[in-house]
Amino acid sequence: MNLGISSSGKRICDTVVNPGDTLLKAMRDAGVYIDAPCGGEGRCGKCLVRIAPTGEEVLACRTCMGEDIDIDVGGHGEISIGAVLQHPSGAEKDCPAVYGVAFDIGTTTVVAHLVNLNTGTRIATTSGINDQGAYGADVITRIKYCAENGHDALTSLTRKQLASLIRQACLASGTSWQDIKHISIAANTTMQHIAAGLSPVGMGAAPFTPASLFGMEIPAWDGLPAADDASIFFAPAIASYVGGDITAGILASGLGETEGPSIYLDIGTNGEIALKHNGKYYCCATAAGPAFEGAEITMGMAAVSGAIANVKWEGGLKLATIGNGAPRGICGSGLIDAFAVLLETGAVDETGRMLTADDISHPIAKHMRVSDTGDVWDSGRTESLRCPAFWLTESIFISASDIRKLQLAKAAIAAGVQTLLHYVGITEGQLSTLMLAGGFGSNLDKHSAARVGLIPKCALEATQAIGNAAGEGAVLALLSKTSRSKLADICSHCEHIELSTSKIFNEQFIEQMTFRKTFVPYPIDKRLET
Repeated sequence: MNLGISSSGKRICDTVVNPGDTLLKAMRDAGVYIDAPCGGEGRCGKCLVRIAPTGEEVLACRTCMGEDIDIDVGGHGEISIGAVLQHPSGAEKDCPAVYGVAFDIGTTTVVAHLVNLNTGTRIATTSGINDQGAYGADVITRIKYCAENGHDALTSLTRKQLASLIRQACLASGTSWQDIKHISIAANTTMQHIAAGLSPVGMGAAPFTPASLFGMEIPAWDGLPAADDASIFFAPAIASYVGGDITAGILASGLGETEGPSIYLDIGTNGEIALKHNGKYYCCATAAGPAFEGAEITMGMAAVSGAIANVKWEGGLKLATIGNGAPRGICGSGLIDAFAVLLETGAVDETGRMLTADDISHPIAKHMRVSDTGDVWDSGRTESLRCPAFWLTESIFISASDIRKLQLAKAAIAAGVQTLLHYVGITEGQLSTLMLAGGFGSNLDKHSAARVGLIPKCALEATQAIGNAAGEGAVLALLSKTSRSKLADICSHCEHIELSTSKIFNEQFIEQMTFRKTFVPYPIDKRLET
């Protein structure tokens, strides 16, 4: 039985599949990426494909192969790995050199840095959406898949993607992959397990036992474009949900050199938090879910071209998209901005309830109306929701259900921060630095984050975005044994706080669900009209 796959009219794949397979499985087997945040359980509604020639749209995870079929994945084909040449140098190409590759394997995205180890120069960077997205939006869903099917498929998928990123970087810089001698990987503990070929299943349930906490070097596996004697270093992890990406990020951020109590906060599907106090690191992880990544949000999407990334109310609704193109959805930073606008204008009350246009007296009320699309996804079924929605454009909106998911996610992060502060006996007002790491943190408006209660309001002035610290830490580990020793030292001075059994966390989670204490004045030039 044959499956033909096109992207916006361009043929990208023809493959033979088994009768009865779902389209999602057939596409996975063919190596074609498609967004499936719920892991194919029919809950998110994101794996829509168009059947040719009828144009009918169906869910790939709920449509089985019964005959030859052609489909068009539309915009999914635009999510592709891209190579960016950062530091081309003809002199480097003419001289023999040893190269290395540093990987930051995130749950949502994967980044590779090709580095000249003789000079320390980063000569190319490649990146792409994590191909594991077809198996679920978060690590819990992917661990569940491994428990039911084994981890071999995800390991193979990950290794193929890492190999592809290396080839892209070599092509962009004119480098021979045979000269790549060293590779380093910084990732959350689940991603490191999968890349290393270890089962992550032990981390899926109490007592959350990892097969390894890494910090070791192994020979490069077969199929990776690198020298025959190349080695791979995995950054040491602290616990099942505080991984090598956090130790690498702590190293690169200089958290240990800051004066006074300081927090390193990496917000993603898993919010990982490190508090430095009196020469020790106190770490925890909290399950924020994929809302901040745009997954499982009705009109949510990754931070790619066309995503609404900034929302303001300045006498009217002001939107900005990534790439300045037409809006196609909304990503995490845009969601937080929109949430702040809704709170500031009274369209969402202190409990998180979205009001109707009849409930609020404000110009924003014209953007509040009942969803009339009939295609809002909720609890795994399509239904016309007779509830208010906040319409950013004529086709893009935020539903009351989306607000609840954001509320839960922000409460989880805020409660994690408060639990660590309580554990060491200090208050948020004593923080000297709050570092926001990762792609989401780097694009986040800190005033919006404080307004919704994602970060402490009194730490606003101490808050700074530091970019992709995990990737920078992976590069440092690639360049020197001293950096690897520092990573081990960070682990030896780290105490992991388990939140699942913490009474303080449970109390704080309930407290942080409300918005009574989270108001922070905007700067005069950013104040919203009342």
